Amino acid sequence: MVGIPFLVASGLLLFSIILSLTNSRPIAFFLALLFGLNPNVIYIALTPMNEMTLLFFVTLGGYALLRWLRSEKDQWIIVCASAVLCATLCRYEAWILVPFISIIALHKGTELWKQDRKAASLKMILFAGISWIGIVFWFIWNYVQYGDALKFAHWTYSVGTSAVRTTLHGRPQDVFLVIGKALLWIFGPMMLSASMVMLISLKKLSLPKEQILVMLFFSLPAFFTLWAILIGFVQIDQWWWNWRFFLTFGLFLSTASALGLQKLFGTIPSKTIKAFVVICFLAIPVAQIVVSSAGVAIFNDASKSFDGRSQSAASLGREMQKRYNGGSIALLTGYGVGQRIMISSRLPIKTFNIKYFSADTLFTISDTYIVLGKDRTPESEEFSQYWLLNKENLLRLYDVSLETNYFVLLERKN
Repeated sequence: MVGIPFLVASGLLLFSIILSLTNSRPIAFFLALLFGLNPNVIYIALTPMNEMTLLFFVTLGGYALLRWLRSEKDQWIIVCASAVLCATLCRYEAWILVPFISIIALHKGTELWKQDRKAASLKMILFAGISWIGIVFWFIWNYVQYGDALKFAHWTYSVGTSAVRTTLHGRPQDVFLVIGKALLWIFGPMMLSASMVMLISLKKLSLPKEQILVMLFFSLPAFFTLWAILIGFVQIDQWWWNWRFFLTFGLFLSTASALGLQKLFGTIPSKTIKAFVVICFLAIPVAQIVVSSAGVAIFNDASKSFDGRSQSAASLGREMQKRYNGGSIALLTGYGVGQRIMISSRLPIKTFNIKYFSADTLFTISDTYIVLGKDRTPESEEFSQYWLLNKENLLRLYDVSLETNYFVLLERKN
């Protein structure tokens, strides 16, 4: 109910943006259709996740930014700042758009101040401030809920365990290869190639300032994610299961490849060759739908993490909901399955003591319940070791309420 309308709206906005950039209705229609009917984007629109809302608000922000840069009408900078505000409440990678919009607005405000238009200059500062509301709200929310405004930043649940995060640590070339593979399978080689043509020809194209700023706007969330990966804040390994994080980069690729296609078609008069190029653009998305062995990239990527252990975690969460009688829960399971337990239990997040997700505090547990992971996966090795080494001591204080092949649910005696 949310994803599909936002998908349609994003496609229409992208069509308007590309049409404004290229003045070519066929190119705008083709690239907007290619993005909107990309099976990976459709899959995300059908899931109860916030990537589609992020895509919509980023697209709306880029559209409003382009309109404001060309008309300088206040309502468009307000729409842009409001869209960025909403995007920051969807996912963290949108946070980089806040200083970007603020710098543009403050630069304009400085120009107005020099022109002795102080009221208009102060309005620009106010409009820039709108985009910060979402981030400030998130800080306040974390402070009220957990007593720490930065709780989200140092929760282990936000980044995965060190065993997973360090798989490609210090190997940026491998990180780029994994991300390149993701982009190749999601958007196809033709879109990447056309974008490269545009970037190589950037000086010759002599693009107006507003076109460059809009494409930079669309590229920033992906580069912010890349930076987070390189410093070890985002979970990634040689297979990765967060390909969806780079869906927003499709907005940049769509606008950049549209300009690349415009340049290419301007030098190729043959309609046959143009038709062949269009068919090549469609090759990857059609293959993902038709060829079962290929599959939809993001769906295949996500399904890798939903194994027997994950299904067991979901079942444990539902069972925990039935047995829960109040008190806190120490969750010592591992990153991915821990999330599934929390979500399926439908208990408030603050019920779970995430501070025990570190080996440094394993020996100071005083919670009403403990959930321990038994299997020795890379992300839960320390917890299974803890269970084996401290089983007798724990059973003096706790009763085994439920035990499966993967987990043990302990309940404190009395």
